[in-house]
Amino acid sequence: MADVVADGELDDVRPPAPDDGERRLTTSLSTSVLAVLIALVIGGLILLMSGENPLTAYSAMVDGAFGSSFALGETLSRAAPLAIVGYGTAVALRAGLITIGAQGQVVAGAIGALLTAQFFENAPSAVAIPAAALGGALFGMAWVLIPALLRARFNVNEILSTLLFTEFAALLIEYLLNNPLKPPTAITPQSEPYPKNGILGLVVDGTRFHFGVFAAFVIGIAFVWWIRSDRGFSYDLYGENPSLAQSLGISGNRVIINSLLISGATAGLVGWMQAAGLLQRVYVQIASDIGFFGLVVAFLGGATAGGVLVAALLFGALQSGGLAMQSSEGIPASLSDIIQALLLLGFSIRYAPQIIRLTRGVMANFTLIGKRRA
Repeated sequence: MADVVADGELDDVRPPAPDDGERRLTTSLSTSVLAVLIALVIGGLILLMSGENPLTAYSAMVDGAFGSSFALGETLSRAAPLAIVGYGTAVALRAGLITIGAQGQVVAGAIGALLTAQFFENAPSAVAIPAAALGGALFGMAWVLIPALLRARFNVNEILSTLLFTEFAALLIEYLLNNPLKPPTAITPQSEPYPKNGILGLVVDGTRFHFGVFAAFVIGIAFVWWIRSDRGFSYDLYGENPSLAQSLGISGNRVIINSLLISGATAGLVGWMQAAGLLQRVYVQIASDIGFFGLVVAFLGGATAGGVLVAALLFGALQSGGLAMQSSEGIPASLSDIIQALLLLGFSIRYAPQIIRLTRGVMANFTLIGKRRA
């Protein structure tokens, strides 16, 4: 069967106005705004009980996130990776898939980007930088390929398989940075410095705002084009109604594999950004919590372009603003962590039916494996 039907053949199937993307964006933004307000109110109550002024704390947080070129650069450098992972995860979500393997794919992408950059160490930057970006994307895709095939061919739940591969990635990078990639003089697990010809320069000196951050805007534009294309609509249709999609000639296996590969590629690009721009070498914790927060960003953004961008900026501002609040007002940055945790709780409640359904799917896979072994 063809992956998608020919251009124009889906016109009769497309829903009438209001546009589905606008409806999703309105719903997701209203949900996100409500979740943010509740989180801020609860955070304010915690501050009051601690003897702090909530208005002073939140003012310091906003100023620390957007009040200067350094603050804005810090916020954008934190938000961009979340947005890129969020866009890739959103492609899978719109196809009816939930992957929680972005964390491992970021790690794989960082390793792939480093190895590619080392291979092109003597090449011009115009060659080395895009080659390393491609290497990161390909390694991210490779890391999700087996889970994608397992889901397409054997209906193995993608949550289970991508989670396992995230653990594999953690073990792999631990081994590599303690053995073959570790410099002889290094004490802690880390790689050699990233090749100079592949480093992403700073947009503004004295900040962490590097040129790789602009990749988030490029990916965002590509995502908008995708969801407005016939191919993107066919993937959305499969996510909403697989039977109808397949009756129109849309291959379910291709939708599954391609969606997960796209999510892996974007996560791999983030690994490249972390290694070539932010850290300029590879560390064990290079992925931080980008993969997991990227999933939350995709959910809170309703898997829409605008929603993902707003959610990523929100989390980026909370992270950078929390640190600034601690340094300027002496209020622990853990307040920012509490607000993010409350947003995660709201996310869990909002999507409880989907989470329960997917958990049942994972347990069904375990039950099937147990029966086969018996």
